Amino acid sequence: MDTLKANLDRCVGMAANMIGVKKQIIVVAAGPFVFPMVNPVITKKSGKYETEESCLSLDGVRPCVRYDEIEVDFLDQNFKPQHGKYSGFTAQIIQHEIQHFSGELI
Repeated sequence: MDTLKANLDRCVGMAANMIGVKKQIIVVAAGPFVFPMVNPVITKKSGKYETEESCLSLDGVRPCVRYDEIEVDFLDQNFKPQHGKYSGFTAQIIQHEIQHFSGELI
């Protein structure tokens, strides 16, 4: 969370493996809220669309496919199971960060 907060001027999400931590944890900045998701798994998605994104790991923007609405199972920062529904830009951030777990850079 500290790394994301230190880079909020140019970053809205961070995956732990981006900073050398081999864990499936993402941190998302959604408006004034910054929250972690431990072991997030997208369980439902709808509203497929094409867009372009940038990434701290790459120069420029790249095309990608995202979903406007997603549902995610994850553990919160206290390791309590959660289920969340996300849409719009927050859903896009979550999808982008989860892709980092598999080594996918957009």
